[in-house]
Amino acid sequence: MKSLIVFILICLSFNAFSEECFDMIAGQNTVVGSVCVSNDSENLYVNYSTTGEWLLDEAHLFVGQSLSDMPQTKKGNPKIGNFPYKSEDLGVNYAEFTVPLSEIGNPACNSDLFVAAHASVSKENGDGSVQQETSWSNGSRFVERGSWAMYSTYQLSCEDDPDTGVDSCEKAFAKGDSTLIDLGLTNSRWGWAITNLLPGQYSYPIYAGAGQNDITKGTYVGDLEVIYDGSTLSVSYNMFAGFVMQETHLFASADEPTTIAPGLYGNLHELTPASSSDSYTISGFNGEPLNIIAHAVSCQLLD
Repeated sequence: MKSLIVFILICLSFNAFSEECFDMIAGQNTVVGSVCVSNDSENLYVNYSTTGEWLLDEAHLFVGQSLSDMPQTKKGNPKIGNFPYKSEDLGVNYAEFTVPLSEIGNPACNSDLFVAAHASVSKENGDGSVQQETSWSNGSRFVERGSWAMYSTYQLSCEDDPDTGVDSCEKAFAKGDSTLIDLGLTNSRWGWAITNLLPGQYSYPIYAGAGQNDITKGTYVGDLEVIYDGSTLSVSYNMFAGFVMQETHLFASADEPTTIAPGLYGNLHELTPASSSDSYTISGFNGEPLNIIAHAVSCQLLD
């Protein structure tokens, strides 16, 4: 069994390059905490944190460069008991696995890793009974029918990537009037949405690495220019000198957003090589107020 470091009130400190958090979903639709993933040059760190009265009873983890490497049944369902990282009989609200990158094949900078983070959670009810649930980090289902087990995707970050000419890359969002938490999409991940956008011309600051929606923790890396005439929406990402983007994702709809996963926003550009600007033009609206989430992977250029 791989080693697991368990904390209740103590946090482990390390120089992580970036961090991404996913809701911990129990019983298919109840958010009971979060699973946060980060890395440095040697290790991947995956921590489980429950909220309220919920406790972690068991934790199981698979991380790999391919889902085919995960212990699974012939139908593609995960074999939790065969996951390489596991711990049982916990009864705590915080736990963390440390995964050496060498154990998952030393993945390249900015490559995607598949994270299957499972936990058994429980809480005491007011009548003295105990509610027990299975939980997974929020993401995509392994199979369309049957098990609702999910996996998350994490992009490995690097402090210095000479092959691309950029320093560490971080998630970035245009700062709108509502947080993703305000919209009920998550209880932990940071990011903003622009809601009820009426026809007109607007400008919004883009912040990278603004954890907990605190702009003092982030970096102002550019501006988002928006023009909406009632039928056509034009959106332009413009980065400041010294910053570029590797990807952009845009949600733009009269409907409210229903996901925090940028890959499901409906509009995606992979920028190769990385660019300091990008734009979208979307038509077919009828003057209705729009909701927008503008996300990017922002990188600082090497000196």
